Amino acid sequence: MKTEDTQNGKPKSRGPIARVTQAVTGRVVETIDPDTVLDHIDIEHLLDRIDVNRLLDRIDPDRLLDRVDANALLDRVSVDDLLSRVDVNVLLDKVDIDRLLNRVDVNKLVDRVDIDAALEGVDLEAAVRRAGVPEIVAESTSQLTGSAIDLGRRQLVGLDVVVDRLVNRLMRRDPGEQPVGPPLLVAENG
Repeated sequence: MKTEDTQNGKPKSRGPIARVTQAVTGRVVETIDPDTVLDHIDIEHLLDRIDVNRLLDRIDPDRLLDRVDANALLDRVSVDDLLSRVDVNVLLDKVDIDRLLNRVDVNKLVDRVDIDAALEGVDLEAAVRRAGVPEIVAESTSQLTGSAIDLGRRQLVGLDVVVDRLVNRLMRRDPGEQPVGPPLLVAENG
């Protein structure tokens, strides 16, 4: 290992001690086993002297990630621990509901529904009562009955008028002399 120190662009002259130590260093390195030297190094002290940020600046993240086995890494991840750290509300805030619903096939979803199983626990009688179906049926029935009765009354009134005219002709009564209605129901002034 030959290094040249320079001073003002000119090689610096080495003293005799520097030349001797350089010559001895080469022979010492060749003679001593590196493992013996490493056994005497205090690793903790060495690590304390390392500037981690400078070391990390020298690492190529792409090259490092290329060496990572993603499957082995995922095998070591505990899904339960991961899910316990997830804030569901924050996750749901990031979900685009419209986009999600556009991906749903409603027909397939409905095909998978078991209506009998869904209605098994439902109290249909209570649901019908709560919806007011009995009142609607009663009101419709009374309206229908009232309409049928009104129709029957109109038919009877029409028949009564026809019979009254027929009887008046047969009895030769003058229709102008006939009372407008029963005396207690007809007003005195006309």
